[in-house]
Amino acid sequence: MIRSMTGYGSAELEHDGQRLIAEIRSVNHRYCEVSIRAPRLVSLFEDDIRRLIQERFSRGKFNLSITWSGVGESGEMLKLNEPVADRYVALLRQLAQRYQIDSGVDVRTLANLQDVFTWEHTALSDEETWGLVRQVVERACASLDTMKSREGVALRTDLEQRLKLIRRELDLVSERAPLRPLEAKERLTSRINALLADVEMDPIRIAQEVALLSDRLDCTEECVRLAAHLDQFRSLIEGQELAGRKLNFLLQEMNREANTIGAKSNDVEITRAVIVMKEETERLREQVQNVE
Repeated sequence: MIRSMTGYGSAELEHDGQRLIAEIRSVNHRYCEVSIRAPRLVSLFEDDIRRLIQERFSRGKFNLSITWSGVGESGEMLKLNEPVADRYVALLRQLAQRYQIDSGVDVRTLANLQDVFTWEHTALSDEETWGLVRQVVERACASLDTMKSREGVALRTDLEQRLKLIRRELDLVSERAPLRPLEAKERLTSRINALLADVEMDPIRIAQEVALLSDRLDCTEECVRLAAHLDQFRSLIEGQELAGRKLNFLLQEMNREANTIGAKSNDVEITRAVIVMKEETERLREQVQNVE
């Protein structure tokens, strides 16, 4: 299965006048690394949050930001101090009546007066707090997962197109490779005849030289292995398993086989095909760096 390692997800949760917001971003990384920025109220659960994310995603660097509006850093809830507010309003009205002026009492004026609002400890238990945090983090992860999967579809399309290009060039090499020993034999024979026109050569000796040349030029085994790697690569991107690490390993093997074919070929057409295969393999490697 192809899923991108880059993405963004967010979620909001309302509870008793409070709002929890979780935002999570991910980028490429060799392992699964999680960084968390959250109020002290949530810090107690950072290990649980990391475990939750690492169970859902196998690779990537994740930055999670949690805000909890309506509560303080330590979990206090901001509430209206009604007795103080009532007393302020009564005194302001008394002041206006005594001096016969417009009181001008409005919400903004009242809110700026001292002790109208106060912080009180919430009645939430640790279990209730973790339940809310877990819920909003899971929703953010689900949002991130949706984006990663959507980008994975585009990645898979690009990978499949490059696999087709490599397969096309490999088919050309496979057709051309069996002809190379015959051509080498004809060239060797023609050169010997030109140099030693009046000297009779031992056919067994010529056969031995041709056999050595054929062995050096034969890249059938490498073509078969490269074809098998291509089939496995396609199987991985079409399957349900998260395949980023395996695809990286396969690309190393594919590049090794292509290099060996190029070293053995000593042929312009095969060399050209190998160059194309190596170029596409490198482009595949760049894309696979973003596959989870």
